[in-house]
Amino acid sequence: MKKLIYIFAFLLMYSYTYAQEATSDSGFVSKRGFEILPKSGDFAIGVNAIPFFNYVGNIFNNTVGNTVSFNFLNANNTIYGKYFLDDHTAVRASFRFGNITNIDNEYIIKDQKIPDPDIVVNDAQKTVVCNSALKIGYEKSRGKGRVRGIYGAELGIYTVNVNKTYTYGNQMSATNSNPSTTDFGSNITTNGRLTQQLSGRTLGFGLDGFVGVEYFFAPKISIGGEFTWGFDFHNTKDGVSTEESWDFTNNVLKTTNTKMAGDKGYSFDTGNMGGAIYLLFHF
Repeated sequence: MKKLIYIFAFLLMYSYTYAQEATSDSGFVSKRGFEILPKSGDFAIGVNAIPFFNYVGNIFNNTVGNTVSFNFLNANNTIYGKYFLDDHTAVRASFRFGNITNIDNEYIIKDQKIPDPDIVVNDAQKTVVCNSALKIGYEKSRGKGRVRGIYGAELGIYTVNVNKTYTYGNQMSATNSNPSTTDFGSNITTNGRLTQQLSGRTLGFGLDGFVGVEYFFAPKISIGGEFTWGFDFHNTKDGVSTEESWDFTNNVLKTTNTKMAGDKGYSFDTGNMGGAIYLLFHF
């Protein structure tokens, strides 16, 4: 709570010192003659404000090692922008394409006639997450001063895909049908172990209404937040898991593919109840 008080005190001080307003023939302007509010033809880029707030708050409470990161809005690496059709109307869009790869390497003792804890091999789990999202919306605003209410609607589409692959240092053989294996959580099965787990691709779309508020604490720079309510539908296709085990009848390594059922669902719900805050830069 104390940090929030420091933050808002900083914004008010900045607003009073550098952006005192006045009216002129060109509209709502700062004391130095800069237009405060966006106009027809302006663009805007939005970023997540939380890292900036943490940095400013830590300055006031004497926290050492302050850092600041410049993440795009929504904290999930989404690029966000607006184009103003007139002073109170804008089209807005957000886009995300992510490909995240994580490799978990673990050492495990090498199987041999005489076990030696100092001789190890490597097991690995590789997880690849691919996701993309696109939203297009129409926004209206109300207000004549620094505080503006915003409202409108957005249509969005998104995809998600998660794949896991496993490699093992101890190989299966006729003399070692149950090799020592790292347990990554779900890779060890009743008959053997997984070598691959491919999820079905998820495709979803949504239609949301939104309402929020923005405060222009400096010329063409605003802070704001919004809440959404709307409909979301998703459909996940079937996936497949690949298991290796030792076939004692034929004395060979056996590979088995098992289908994983997909799912579908929909929801009507509110969004952003965590109260995320963003900064908008207009130009």
